[in-house]
Amino acid sequence: MRSTESRREDETMEKLKIVIDGKECSGLPGQTILDVAKENGIHIPTLCYDERVEIYGACGICVVEVEGNPKMVKACATLIAKDMVVKTDTERVYESRKTNLELLLSNHVGDCRPPCVLNCPGQTDCQGYVGLIANGQYRESAQLIKNKIPMPGSIGRVCPHPCEDNCRRQLVDEPISIALLKRYAADMEADDPYIPEVASETGKKVAVIGGGPFGLSAAYYLRQKGHAITVFEAMPHFGGMLRYGIPQYRLPKEVVDAEVSQIAKMGVELRPNTKIGEDISFETLRSEYDAVVLGIGAWVSTGTGCPGEDAKGVIGGIDFLRKVVKQEAQEIGDKVAIVGGGNTAMDACRTAVRMGASKVYNIYRRTKDEMPADLIEIEEAEEEGVIFRNLTNPIRYITDDNGNVKQIELQIMELGEADESGRRAPRPVEGKTELLDVDTVILAIGQAVAPEGFPGVDLTRKKGIAYDVDTFMTSVDGVFAGGDCGNDKISIAIEAIADGKKVTEVADAYLRGERIAYKKPYVVTRDDITEKDFEDRERQCRSSVGLLDPEYRRDNFEEVVAGFTEEEAVADAKRCLECGCGKYYECKLYDYSNEYDVKPERLAGDINRIEFDDNHPYVVRDPNKCILCGLCVRVCSEVIGVTALGLVHRGFDTVVAPELQNPLSESGCIDCGNCISVCPVGALLPKVTHRKPVPLPTDKTDSVCPHCGVGCQLTLCVNGTDVIRVEPAFGPANEGLLCVKGKYEYDYINSKERLTSPLIRRDGTLVEATWKEAYDYIFASTNSLLKTYGGRALAGVSGERATNEEAYLFQKFVRTVLGSNNVDHWDHIAYHSPVAGLGITTGTGAMTNSISEALHADAFLIAGTDPFKEFPILGTRIGQAARRGAKLVVIDTIDTVISKEADVFLKINPGTANAAVNGILSVIVEEGLYDKEYTSERVEGFDELKTHLKKKSAEKAAEICGVEAEDIRKAARIYASAEKAPIYYSLRFTAQGPGSVTVMNIANLALICGKVGKEGSGINPLRSGANLQGICDMGVLPAHYTAYQRLTNKESVQRFSEAWEEALPIEPGISLLEPMTEWKGLFVMGEDIITRADDRIDEVVKLIDGLELLVVQDAFLTETAKLADVVLPSCTYAEKEGTVTNTERRVQRIRKAIPMHKGTKEDWKILSELLALFGKKAYASAEEVFEEIRTVTPSYAGINFERLDAEGSLQWPCPTEAHPGTPVLHTEGFGRGEKALVVSVE
Repeated sequence: MRSTESRREDETMEKLKIVIDGKECSGLPGQTILDVAKENGIHIPTLCYDERVEIYGACGICVVEVEGNPKMVKACATLIAKDMVVKTDTERVYESRKTNLELLLSNHVGDCRPPCVLNCPGQTDCQGYVGLIANGQYRESAQLIKNKIPMPGSIGRVCPHPCEDNCRRQLVDEPISIALLKRYAADMEADDPYIPEVASETGKKVAVIGGGPFGLSAAYYLRQKGHAITVFEAMPHFGGMLRYGIPQYRLPKEVVDAEVSQIAKMGVELRPNTKIGEDISFETLRSEYDAVVLGIGAWVSTGTGCPGEDAKGVIGGIDFLRKVVKQEAQEIGDKVAIVGGGNTAMDACRTAVRMGASKVYNIYRRTKDEMPADLIEIEEAEEEGVIFRNLTNPIRYITDDNGNVKQIELQIMELGEADESGRRAPRPVEGKTELLDVDTVILAIGQAVAPEGFPGVDLTRKKGIAYDVDTFMTSVDGVFAGGDCGNDKISIAIEAIADGKKVTEVADAYLRGERIAYKKPYVVTRDDITEKDFEDRERQCRSSVGLLDPEYRRDNFEEVVAGFTEEEAVADAKRCLECGCGKYYECKLYDYSNEYDVKPERLAGDINRIEFDDNHPYVVRDPNKCILCGLCVRVCSEVIGVTALGLVHRGFDTVVAPELQNPLSESGCIDCGNCISVCPVGALLPKVTHRKPVPLPTDKTDSVCPHCGVGCQLTLCVNGTDVIRVEPAFGPANEGLLCVKGKYEYDYINSKERLTSPLIRRDGTLVEATWKEAYDYIFASTNSLLKTYGGRALAGVSGERATNEEAYLFQKFVRTVLGSNNVDHWDHIAYHSPVAGLGITTGTGAMTNSISEALHADAFLIAGTDPFKEFPILGTRIGQAARRGAKLVVIDTIDTVISKEADVFLKINPGTANAAVNGILSVIVEEGLYDKEYTSERVEGFDELKTHLKKKSAEKAAEICGVEAEDIRKAARIYASAEKAPIYYSLRFTAQGPGSVTVMNIANLALICGKVGKEGSGINPLRSGANLQGICDMGVLPAHYTAYQRLTNKESVQRFSEAWEEALPIEPGISLLEPMTEWKGLFVMGEDIITRADDRIDEVVKLIDGLELLVVQDAFLTETAKLADVVLPSCTYAEKEGTVTNTERRVQRIRKAIPMHKGTKEDWKILSELLALFGKKAYASAEEVFEEIRTVTPSYAGINFERLDAEGSLQWPCPTEAHPGTPVLHTEGFGRGEKALVVSVE
């Protein structure tokens, strides 16, 4: 991994010119071909490369050709040279990469996609939408379905669900009710349906002929591409067979119409009652449109050629159903026979029942077991009184004198021997026939195409539209076809919809000047799963669904199936076994396999199936999917320094396994999840326990971790309104790493315990209220308190997770509305004294250096903190430096993780921190290890300190502290002699004496050794709060405005008075360090003072008991909120825009990744509205707030959202927009003047 420091050094190096794929590029000495290619937007695939670890070069996927070199080279490991010419896309490179991928796949065991998806003609993400329903994300479920099916409400009602035939849940009990769940998702969003975004208009026009499932799907997906779409339909309404071929009781036409209207709302023009060849010619369409898509369906009912089929009263099944839908008069009589065994036959049978026929027969030449109709359709037909005449076949239709059919002569059939497919063919029983009296015969045998009106388009032998099965192109260029009308393929609706999705890709390419063919994606599948694999699963049969009573439904067309209730849907969805790979949407192996058209079967051989049993709280491990790239092993050992994972065995038997092949949870794993982040496949995944783990496509938003002051940048992976995963981003502090908190602690964002409405206390109880009611209560109560007690009786306390914008408005609200400076944060209690101490010595209480510098330090002095546990990413950096030879000096009162790694561990007695530091100082002075030039030019008070230290010694310190004197001497020598040696300390150290004094003493160490104002060293207090530095910077302090501008400074008061157009109170506020007995009104933002009170709990309870107004802004009903008079529901960091400032003074953007939780508002918005309520300035955005911050905060003046978005972060002070920010403080002077102060401490 390349540090910020090394990148800055790169800027001074001469660049080398190289050529990659004909593009002239430049790079720096030491860069690889891959580095330069990435910088220039040239993609080279990799599997074992990751910039977080050292180069390995194992996978061979990144090979390229270099002119003059007969061998291919690995781009990740080959350094660039002057005038190098590189080719990344030659046939030789392609074949090499393909072969390497095939070798990997030949020993890769898993299911890229679950069996349900693979058996769905539309490749609908069944596992995904079922899982979303299980998680209560119904709208997201419908949206996911619509990626493949634009009419899920219709298809969910009528699809014969081949997906369920492949569902592995039936190995346990019964398949998941996938189709009913599809219907449920669609019904749940029916009132506010998801309408997909449409790309920018391309200027291309497409005519779609036919408004059935195929045509509507093609229109839906082509419109999303930005093309202008017109659908021509011969019938009065759209929907095709969904409308005219399926009865109302199965598919209400209102559902079809609603889904058609959604397509129209996308901008698709729908033209009904338009027959091609009559109302408009095919030639006209071809001339006026850039492409034509034929989806005319198969509307002609077919028969068997049986004598008498032309008799009156013998009608086609499709014709019959269509007339019923169109409400055209049909006399069917009392006795109706329907010939055929499919769903159309069942629809006709059940419709005839509803039309009043007293006897409805179904005639089918095989048994019920062989009928192609859905079993449920057969059962429901039988319940409604349909008489099944199986093993009979019409051989003649007999008419009366008027030519009306009156009887059917039926041949009695029997099933013969099974053929090769296992199906028993029907054969006549010789000499056995019977007559059946009928008034109407409905032939539901099959369908055919009526292809008239399309001159020049080739037809199949059966008069269907002929088209290429891969390109969907007909014999006429630019004319595509699919669905039931083509290639003699009469299909179910989902197959037609699948064609509509496929034709979109090839037609869109055609419109953009390309010619492509649809290619079925390659997936890895498993066929070895049996009941034994699920022996541990509890049997849970599928949810039952409500049906209308058979007697009730016989005479009407009401929808028979009620659909699931929410409880039933969620229960059934939770039964899903999650068969498909959790990495599917981001698996590099899957992506590359399809990019390179792999055929791994040509290299098939033995497969190394690995038996494993692992139960880790955070990691799901499947070594059978592992491709042995080694990234997990290397990030764990090289970067994290844990070695929880390793490569075991050799050759073909090599596997990645936990240390000593124990369970991963017993391996020393620290749960950081960085192995998951680098894994390119699904071998390592985050364990999800609070919801159904569902592989989903995600939108990604970069933000900042809210869990500690390091300020790691992270990526929130979102589906719909939920954060479903967190990945590390490459921020300056963390460079692509996260700790366990950043990786896994995000469940609260989606929590059902979130507040969703303001609350007001009425008659002693908090009850829901409107925002206006809450604001009115606050307005009246605040004004009453101000009138009665004055501003000194009101105060505000902020939490450390507030953004800078929120913190700024909060202190502004307290000062301008409440009229006092009683504004503080709870952490001020602990940090006040240490910050003050550092301020005395250097003029600022902030961390002097940057976290990234730790990677290149020569030594560390770590006092009263355990970075490995408390600030894990900093701890990781320290660990990396230590493994490279950096020395560790640790001072603490307790054993810690880092103390075990220390070269010198001074485990001091409690309260003896200053004695220990004095001992170290005395050795440094005694042995002349201090920086003489630095102490002379940049430090005052050193002579007094030297005199003071003459009374100190390592031996005296050792006696006081309970350590060895030689260890104190060793610690002094290590620290003083190191070129780069940062000091890190936190509260456990400063609590070992008066905090300010302890900090001044440890600052003495850094100052006399010349390690302040220097890269790689410095005095670095570690703040635990995510934006603790920021809220202090923003003036959430009783005696300071922003950037620590004192209230006692008249210029500061004037600056803010003019900026805010207010006469401001000048008396410093009452801090949380003081008794809070004067307060009568308290505003609390994002803090739970009851929980944080600790040993001051009695004081806080007494305070709250005496308050006449307590207002709390929070996302949850905290213990403090439970006592409030008004509670205002706010947002989490994932729902906010703004900035935060980490412990190293680094200002970074947080960004809104999901919509605000129901009923909530961002804290800055709440404060803006409260300010406006009291007649003060309101704000339109967080950015507007930040712009005001800049005008009154000199150290932030050069920072703005645009720069932060472009540069990632900036460290204050940054006084102008041209200023680069300040990674290292005090390089020239100090906040207090030219020199720092060293202070003698006892």
